[in-house]
Amino acid sequence: MKILLIADVQQGFINEFTKHIPVEIDKHVKNFQYDLVVATRFINKSGSLFQSELGMQAMTMLSQETKLVATIGKIADIVLLKSTYSSITADLIKLLEKKQVEAVYLAGMNTETCILATALELFDKDIKPKILSGLCMSQKGPEVNRQAIELLRNAIGSPNIL
Repeated sequence: MKILLIADVQQGFINEFTKHIPVEIDKHVKNFQYDLVVATRFINKSGSLFQSELGMQAMTMLSQETKLVATIGKIADIVLLKSTYSSITADLIKLLEKKQVEAVYLAGMNTETCILATALELFDKDIKPKILSGLCMSQKGPEVNRQAIELLRNAIGSPNIL
């Protein structure tokens, strides 16, 4: 089963560096056949470390900024809510195990946090994370994104960076 996991392509994460990502992901999905497209939405829970340690007050449950970018909402078969960097939820793990998935293709934001955490967790669970590097970006810009891709290359192996 070929699965695409799109991490956190939400209104609140769109800026000058990330605005092209939803369009590129949409083009990609139209040109490649996936059995399942899963998108995640980050929700910043009250009292979280995101609030207390990072000063992030945005992205709360009812805020407009947590909405998926419309194009991503249209192509996702399943949307999962999460309150962590990693997109690997208990429901997703059950699905991956049930379908005996050996690899998950990853795209989205932010490469240095969510993509990195998700890839490492998949790797630890013996599921190959396949990073679609041209479909990932950091809100902090291309240099941070490049550094994150390099970290991933070292952590999960060059063949898994596409």
